[in-house]
Amino acid sequence: MLFLVLHLATRLVMTENWDYWELVGLFDMDSEISLFTWFSTVVLLFIPSVLLLYIGWIKHQAKEKLSWGWLLTGAVLLFLSIDDGAMIHEKISTLNRLIGLQDLLNSINPFAFVWSWWVIYMPIVAMLAVILARWYLTLPTRTKTLIAVGAIVAVIGQVGFEIISSFVTNSTGEYVSYVWRGLQKFVGRAGLAVFLFAVIDYICIAPNIRSRFAAFFKKPKVR
Repeated sequence: MLFLVLHLATRLVMTENWDYWELVGLFDMDSEISLFTWFSTVVLLFIPSVLLLYIGWIKHQAKEKLSWGWLLTGAVLLFLSIDDGAMIHEKISTLNRLIGLQDLLNSINPFAFVWSWWVIYMPIVAMLAVILARWYLTLPTRTKTLIAVGAIVAVIGQVGFEIISSFVTNSTGEYVSYVWRGLQKFVGRAGLAVFLFAVIDYICIAPNIRSRFAAFFKKPKVR
């Protein structure tokens, strides 16, 4: 919410001073080089991926069933962290144009696919959901609820808003406003924030996991 306020507030000052807009870029939620991008890449994606991988490793050591579900989910978030920092999904849209897929999509609907990366990503997400369904059902009810809410909100922000942006851009010829771009990023990252909370909450309510984390961070006694 703080990033959204800064994103909107810095644009209320109308100026043509280039140096000013250079500083504004620090708070631009739609920029790939900004404090928000750092926050999204590191805090909302990389940190939960490390936590999930560590939980998976603990469960694998304990020979628990479906420990691979934690490892796979952690690996997916690690990839999304890399994607967020390296803009891989935007390159997918470029690749779609190079291989001719963009032309095919435009023939189906010329308004919905200005940014077509989600056409490749969503089937992968659906496949992962099927693969991880058995693991997901073994989670505590509160964890399942938080993960479901986080995932749904993140998809709405990342894909739903992107499709609407495509319609607006193609129908008016102008890119969506900075207000809409800020809201899109806010909703998508809010979903990731809920997911991060779900992981931390699980660590707190799972006794064996909580004890391992506590032991990992415990300061050694000084003799």
